[in-house]
Amino acid sequence: MRALLFAFMLVAAVVTPALSQEQPPPANCSDGTAHDDGSFETGVGWQPFASTGEYVMRIDPPAAPAPLESVCICWQRTDADSQVFFDINVWAADGANGAPGTLLGSLTTVSASSVTSTAKFYRYNLSSLNITAPGPIYVGPRWAPNDDQGFFVCMDSNGPIQQPAYGGSSILGGPPNSRLGQVGFFPQYRTLGIRAKFGETLSACTPSSTAMCLNNNRFRVSATFLTSGGQSGNAQVVKLTDDTGYLWFFSSTNVEAVVKVLNACSLNNRYWVFAGGLTNVRTVITVTDTQTGTTKPYTNPQNTPFQPIQDTSAFATCP
Repeated sequence: MRALLFAFMLVAAVVTPALSQEQPPPANCSDGTAHDDGSFETGVGWQPFASTGEYVMRIDPPAAPAPLESVCICWQRTDADSQVFFDINVWAADGANGAPGTLLGSLTTVSASSVTSTAKFYRYNLSSLNITAPGPIYVGPRWAPNDDQGFFVCMDSNGPIQQPAYGGSSILGGPPNSRLGQVGFFPQYRTLGIRAKFGETLSACTPSSTAMCLNNNRFRVSATFLTSGGQSGNAQVVKLTDDTGYLWFFSSTNVEAVVKVLNACSLNNRYWVFAGGLTNVRTVITVTDTQTGTTKPYTNPQNTPFQPIQDTSAFATCP
């Protein structure tokens, strides 16, 4: 108990609130998901007891799964330093009791050279991270307090809701694990100045006679064929198990290819695609991860015995 109490006191000591005038955010960050009430009374920062400090807040997308496009962070500073470099981390809400758990991606070495003493939102493009939110996610910045002790994320202390948010530092390790709003850790907290913009919700796999849904209905498998005589069409599909199914072209009694999609995230952080064929016609098998929109085509050339497909790096889209 004594060790736990010391750790808690250490976290509380590392954090420093900064009072500021209430400032409305500009319109350029009002096009995404926002949980704040539109104004901020204070801010949260770090003292240089730890090499890095991080704050994240849970963002609830309007629908899921949806690709994460950008994040807006409301910053302010209390000194005249020219710039601070920070990372923006995105965590899955799969930790204990819905806390940050799995790191989904990080935009590293972002410069905050234009932050002023006035609370203001700044937008950062996260589309290059190719993150699809399966549901609620945590987003926020991590920076070195030694770089700037007067660098703060805006905080709302009188809004109508308290959105889950966490702070953490290099001293404690792991994802941020001290919840804001608790006794001794900013009990006045309501929301942070963090917003996010999501793309259109990705459609889940819908099975049909020409679309097979495998691996918890996440992966869509379809195929086309073309004979040397010019006959072409869409392959008909038959699902056998959650991971496996087969294709036929001309007759339901004539199997042309077998396909399976395996979850190997625990082995090499990939989904695998395997296929074997009993044909020599041109065949194009297309596998789509409907959670991320990533597509992989596999082509067997005309007049060529179907070559086995053993793609153990097919989809780097875990989990």
